[in-house]
Amino acid sequence: MRTTKFRFMWLLAAAALAFTACDKDDDNDKPQILVEDGLYIVGEATAWADYDLKGQMVGGINEVDKQPRSTMFEKYVALEAGKTFKIVEIAGKQAIEYGPDNIADVVTNGENEQPNVTAKVGTYKTGGSYTVNESGLYHVVIDKELQKIAIIPVPYWGILGGSTPYGWNDADTKLELVGSFDKQQMEFKITDLELRKGDFKFRYGSGWKFQLNDEGTVKVNTNFGGAVDDLVPGGDNIVLPVDKEGIYTVTMKWSAETGGLGMTASMTKTADVEPLPEYPETLFMIGDGVGDWVWDNTDLPMVPVHSHPYMFWKIVWMNETGEFKFAPKKMWANDFGKSGDMSADSVYNKGSDNVPVPGTAGYYMVVVDLKNEKISISDVKVHLIGATIGNLWDAPVADGKFTVDNANEVVTITKSLSAGELRMHVWHKWFPVQDPQPVAWWQAEFIILNNKIEFRGTGGDQERVNLTAGNYKIDLNFKTGAGSITAQ
Repeated sequence: MRTTKFRFMWLLAAAALAFTACDKDDDNDKPQILVEDGLYIVGEATAWADYDLKGQMVGGINEVDKQPRSTMFEKYVALEAGKTFKIVEIAGKQAIEYGPDNIADVVTNGENEQPNVTAKVGTYKTGGSYTVNESGLYHVVIDKELQKIAIIPVPYWGILGGSTPYGWNDADTKLELVGSFDKQQMEFKITDLELRKGDFKFRYGSGWKFQLNDEGTVKVNTNFGGAVDDLVPGGDNIVLPVDKEGIYTVTMKWSAETGGLGMTASMTKTADVEPLPEYPETLFMIGDGVGDWVWDNTDLPMVPVHSHPYMFWKIVWMNETGEFKFAPKKMWANDFGKSGDMSADSVYNKGSDNVPVPGTAGYYMVVVDLKNEKISISDVKVHLIGATIGNLWDAPVADGKFTVDNANEVVTITKSLSAGELRMHVWHKWFPVQDPQPVAWWQAEFIILNNKIEFRGTGGDQERVNLTAGNYKIDLNFKTGAGSITAQ
């Protein structure tokens, strides 16, 4: 009996050892995943040879509706040409690879406010790895609902906005790569940059967004706002107060040791600047040529040109006879008019004399340039631009020009329009020749909202008015401020 009991206990112990050994062997056969659930970029083309929290992709924001998109993930990453990397989703003990399926080079040509790059875009499948043709910094985006992948090169960063010398154009304010490619860290820099009171943003490849589907309903931001020390994709403009004006060194830096999107910015002031001339924030017209000489009876505010604080414009009805002047407030203080005679191109020098009306009643466009002390009285030029007029964005679009109908006191156009956002603006010969930053069309735009003309002025993007494709008549009454869009 004792022998039988001993043998039984020995068999139990042996079985337990065998079971434990089998469990251990099984565990060794499985990959040890020691990171939290999420999507990761990993591989020899990157700085992360294995799963690393710093290589985790982050949730994206759909640029179209400005809302977080639960199926979009993005990451900036330095990629070495000729080597491979993978996009892997960790879900518990599972590791799901999303490899290339139908990937092609897409040349954007900067269309639809996209970066001017050649990106790899297409669908993905389970399994496989990616490569790039050139070493550099890339913006990698995946959308699980669309089953789309985009690998977008970052050729340079730009800083642009009202604070910069060239306004909302970064052609001459590029942050170029410092040194050569490095999987661990890449830095883009501009030095001796003059920054003034205003606002600015960062973007790469001179684009604001990258389109992920043909319908244009899903786009990823290719710009940063928010704050210099807290970059936000598509965030609000970064504000620079007047006491921070100066000469700066500005840097955009990517590091494999930085979590999140991997990008940080820095600004170092290296010198002071002389204060700029101060201009009034508002300007008003008054006189019997445009109303009467009583401020309580005449309310004719001019429209400030965005990012050009010295310039104002207005489309105004002028009587057959009379004169007018300007003032920064609706009172007789610091008012001004013209000096001398009108030039051949309908321009006066700024002075103290009343400005006479041209002599024929109707609409005219008045532009005041306080920096150069000039006053222009010219024909009215209003244009459509953008999606509704054949997706043309180079202002002024000749085919989208409005007609002045003084008999009915409207500026009007009747035209077959494509579906899209209705965008309108005024145009003047001074706009493209401003130095150092020309006046872009959107800096003198307006919309029709609730049957009223709403001017953008110095404000941000206005509420959008979308049209379906069709024939429309658009009337603008600048005397009353009324606007109408009527399907024909």
